[in-house]
Amino acid sequence: MARSLSATTGRTRRTPLPGSETPAKFVRNAGMVEARAAEPNLPSPLGDLSRASLEELLGVVGEYAREESSANRSKMRNSLKLIVELLSAFPGATWNERWLATGLDEESASKTLTDYAQDRPGGGTLTQGLTFLIAFRAIRPSLAVLRRTVLPNLEQIFFRCQQDPLLDRFCRGIAETGYSGRTGQRAYEDLALVLVSQQIPAADLTPEALLHYAWEWRRVSPNGYENGVYGGKVLWETLCAIAHFSALAPNSVVRAMNGHHRDVGEVVRRQGIGNKAVENLLVAYMQVRVADGMDFSSASSLARRLSGVFWKQIEAINPAQADLRLSAETFQEWLKRTSTKADGTPRRDLDNLVLSVRAFYLDLSAWAMAEPERWGPWAAPNPVPHTLTRGYGARARKRTELVHDRVRMLQPLLSALVDHVDAELASARELLASVKTARPGEEFMCNERLYRRPWTRHDQQHTLWDGDAPLRCHDAETGESINAAIREDEAFWTWAIVHVLRLTGVRVEELTELTHLSIRQYQRPNGELIGLLVIAPSKNDRERVIPMSAELFHVIAEILRRLTASGKPVRVLRRWDDHEKLMSEPLPFLFQRSMNHASGCVGAGVVNRLLKKACRQIEGADHRFLGLHFTAHDFRRLFATDLVNSGVPIHIGAALLGHLSIQTTQGYVAVFEEDVVRHYQQFLANRRRTRPEAEYREPTAEEWDAFEGHFDTRKVELGLCGRPYGSPCNHEHACIRCPVLQVNPEMIKRLEEIEQDLLDRRERAEQEGWKGEIEGIDLTLQLLRQKHADATRFARRTSRVPLGMPAVRSTT
Repeated sequence: MARSLSATTGRTRRTPLPGSETPAKFVRNAGMVEARAAEPNLPSPLGDLSRASLEELLGVVGEYAREESSANRSKMRNSLKLIVELLSAFPGATWNERWLATGLDEESASKTLTDYAQDRPGGGTLTQGLTFLIAFRAIRPSLAVLRRTVLPNLEQIFFRCQQDPLLDRFCRGIAETGYSGRTGQRAYEDLALVLVSQQIPAADLTPEALLHYAWEWRRVSPNGYENGVYGGKVLWETLCAIAHFSALAPNSVVRAMNGHHRDVGEVVRRQGIGNKAVENLLVAYMQVRVADGMDFSSASSLARRLSGVFWKQIEAINPAQADLRLSAETFQEWLKRTSTKADGTPRRDLDNLVLSVRAFYLDLSAWAMAEPERWGPWAAPNPVPHTLTRGYGARARKRTELVHDRVRMLQPLLSALVDHVDAELASARELLASVKTARPGEEFMCNERLYRRPWTRHDQQHTLWDGDAPLRCHDAETGESINAAIREDEAFWTWAIVHVLRLTGVRVEELTELTHLSIRQYQRPNGELIGLLVIAPSKNDRERVIPMSAELFHVIAEILRRLTASGKPVRVLRRWDDHEKLMSEPLPFLFQRSMNHASGCVGAGVVNRLLKKACRQIEGADHRFLGLHFTAHDFRRLFATDLVNSGVPIHIGAALLGHLSIQTTQGYVAVFEEDVVRHYQQFLANRRRTRPEAEYREPTAEEWDAFEGHFDTRKVELGLCGRPYGSPCNHEHACIRCPVLQVNPEMIKRLEEIEQDLLDRRERAEQEGWKGEIEGIDLTLQLLRQKHADATRFARRTSRVPLGMPAVRSTT
């Protein structure tokens, strides 16, 4: 198959290449793995049968069918005779040459094997005879023939005839993936077809060979290109899981097609710069920056800015520009063009872009002093005037103000989003349960809507292969066809994402990197267990531990219950890091799901897509969501704001968020600046007054007892006080009004009693005219009802799930 390996883009070309007859949709650029068929290395497990006589072939079939019934043995012999008689009518010295002479192996063949079908006493078919010749490695049909011809039991007969222990290992790996029905069966078919079509043993199956097969499978499939299906998805996952593919190989077929190597030079070359000397300079410059310690994510972003946004535009303005000495007119024209994006909106990161260009010129000038022979020819006057960066601080503060305005806008909408994802999950689960119990063609009511469970030929075939019918239904009112299982899956992961983000404030990358091993526990001497969530180092390479509230503990438990519903431990997968272009070690990631016949980790793109979809669903009922949606990072800013507004010292908030500086946390907190300063100054004053000079000495036994006792003093009548260690009660034990009070759901009745008492007091205050008392009671009632709603919502989650602890895997 002709392919273009241009490095300018990673996308599929939409126009045919000159001189290529390959359909445009199949012409694709190189990804992480080059699609390349394996060198033919035809094994002969049963001996060389390429020129065998009919008697010799019948003898091999007889040996194969020794344990079969006499009727089956007769059918197998008759099938082999039928195909031998057909091929004998064509010229050739070997059976494969005769097969090619039939013309059936051509992709555009007008005839198929069924056109030669003939009846024979005693049974037997041409397709079964062809299956035996393929399994004996006597003929080698193309993948196109294998895809359009139904060959009964090809994989079972082929595997048995190969007598290869490695094939047995592959089959056990497929069985252990947990895929069943048609999905699992397709993996066995892929394994047989790739070995047959590329004429190799199992040991020669490489990532390059399997990727070539995946492309060819899609190309020759009658309908494969219409739905984006590729061959070998589950087989690729299996070979990674059993370590047949190296740890450096991508974890999926799609990742192998689309991923890019960890090469900052490739990022520069993909921009398509015309001046190769400047391109080589940018590649060398970026390689030095990476060698100096810049992470790949930041380096690739800088490379795109300098090569794609800066120099590519300079070439468009002045095609004759041969060096870095830019005229003032050229630079001003570039600045004018880049100030706005293609859609006409102002470019937000213009300051960062200009500073990157300025740093590029300054670096070259400085390096030219140390290595004049290498960098000296490129040293040039800096085209960025000093006046251009004037006011950078003011513009940065303006951007911070816009972010704070967004947080203030989203904060009152958070409760609506939480209520929606809770209700959507409950509704999706109820619909899934109703579809499971409904009979084919039956109408049923669910969530006050009328549905009907369809039953088509597709459902029958799916049931035949997988044992269970697709869980689909039709909405009688809208006519919409709904896959209840997919809807429930999306609703669950949306629910889990929203709750974990809002309760932890983690970055989206940290969310997707949570594993079963992230769940830890701390047992106090009195036997009380405290759940901890370990956040792996990400942006600042700083590991941190977040104490889990009861609500967060429930969400994590629900995720574990879902991942271990089959009775097996959490599936161990390898995650692709889109920023660093690296594969992780095999780990039991929490955010993983099975989609399109393969398992994979939830990525940042999926997280933001599910959040945006949830907000779009609320638009009809809540006009505040029109044109507005939550991003994963919005939850982090809301979490930081809520921490400070709740009285948590800002340095503790910085530790929970993983910030190296409290100034960074100040930028996240959408409160008035004077409030931030007041919190920080109060913290400093208290710290200087109470802490000894030697702050980091080992704690004494008395201090440790005081630390342990802190958790006892946090227990109050209505639940648990969430104030941090070493801080007093800032609300004078007015727990109903305190924002850090965590109400125990068992105390809901007590809250109702307090509410009734407050209502009686308010009625008395109205009778007596105590207006100041009424104002205080109203505030208390408002806060009490909010806590009552939170406790009631949490109380509805009655399921208790034993988390267990991950077993220590043997290293041998």
